[in-house]
Amino acid sequence: MFNEGNFEKNISMKFIQTLNRHLPVKRRTLKELLGEDRPNIKSLDGSTHSFDKKELEKIASIIPEWGHDKLRLPIYLEMCSSMERGTIKVSGRAECMIVSRVLYDDEELKKKEIKDSMIFYYPYLRKVRKELPTTTQFMFTM
Repeated sequence: MFNEGNFEKNISMKFIQTLNRHLPVKRRTLKELLGEDRPNIKSLDGSTHSFDKKELEKIASIIPEWGHDKLRLPIYLEMCSSMERGTIKVSGRAECMIVSRVLYDDEELKKKEIKDSMIFYYPYLRKVRKELPTTTQFMFTM
């Protein structure tokens, strides 16, 4: 029998998959990418996403060297339909450290505890994307 709830859920899931076709097949570590002349990844849609080498070096200066082989790029800026409208979530301690460094000055940063995830609001998105245009990507979830 036809189940309207499952139909709507399936349509929503297909829509989300379509929105996320720009995401990489596999994220790569900062250390790997820094070792390449032309750092890039392959996307689910078959295209190639290139990283700006200077941007990678900027990120490398923010996190300790031991974190270079743990940080996987790009950093996902998650927009979830179940979260409050206008919110963006970042997951991962190194990822949060990088985004926090972009969003806050040194005095504000000293007062903040770096956690495993963070939420920031849409007005701050412009600053993050301006500073990290090739190392961040939007990810849509339900």
